[in-house]
Amino acid sequence: MRITLRQLQIFISIAKCGSTTAAGEEIALSQSAISASIAELEKIVNTQLFDRVGRRLQLNDHGRAMMPHALALVDRAENLEKLYASDNAPSTLIVGASLTIGNYLLPRLLSAYWRQQGLSLSDALPPLQIAVANTADIIHKVANFEVDIGLVEGACHHPNITVKPWLKDELLLVASSDHPLVRQYDNRIIPTEQLADANWLLREPGSGTREALEQALSPDISHMRSTLEFSDHEAIKHSAAEGLGIACLSRLVVSDMLTSGKLAQLNTKFSGLHRRFSLLLHHQKQVTPGMQHFIEHALRENRPS
Repeated sequence: MRITLRQLQIFISIAKCGSTTAAGEEIALSQSAISASIAELEKIVNTQLFDRVGRRLQLNDHGRAMMPHALALVDRAENLEKLYASDNAPSTLIVGASLTIGNYLLPRLLSAYWRQQGLSLSDALPPLQIAVANTADIIHKVANFEVDIGLVEGACHHPNITVKPWLKDELLLVASSDHPLVRQYDNRIIPTEQLADANWLLREPGSGTREALEQALSPDISHMRSTLEFSDHEAIKHSAAEGLGIACLSRLVVSDMLTSGKLAQLNTKFSGLHRRFSLLLHHQKQVTPGMQHFIEHALRENRPS
């Protein structure tokens, strides 16, 4: 075997940084050493991996095909080093969570996990790092080995990711208690055409909540009118409470305002809208003991509240 892990590490760094100079700074090698390494790798595989555009290097089709294999091999090598460095070596598990899960469900899950593991929150090196983003971003991070485990509320169809069904979540259509539709219809079913004419408060494209809403409404409402889009559930919740429009949010998100009366659940034909939270793993990811403990703990959770 002539390809080395160092060559693959340099290949990945150039692809991310866009130049041999920047890659050298990232991994503390001279530009000449970087250039020599990538030239040797291209010689071994007998093809160019980058397009040279001025001073920048951009992956060509051969380079893009190599990238997932290089990422997987380097990731496995790094995990092996962590596993065998020493029996007492600290390890950091990186978990990615989409916004509803990260903001409303994960804190309780982590609290129980730390208690179960007998871990102290005052440890200098925490056993967990958390990345919270929308579903599309978390899928991207899992696919690129940026997080070890993904917890998402939207669908995932990435060919390199294994999807494990996790929890069931209920989505509610809500609006301010003073919203015209609430006052007009009270507890009666709101006609679909009224919903089509209403202003919607939507999450950004790539959100699992938005994808679930669009799938549920698409047979009856082809286009939702919206003057406001948000990247945060709390912003949507408070905007709905101020009467700016109607929203579709997890019961986890709105339960407090439903109890206080600031929000009202809309009675529509779309009541009973559910979605499945999922646990994501790259199928080439080496599952470490720490990952396995966390996965087993998460899968024991059988409800979101």
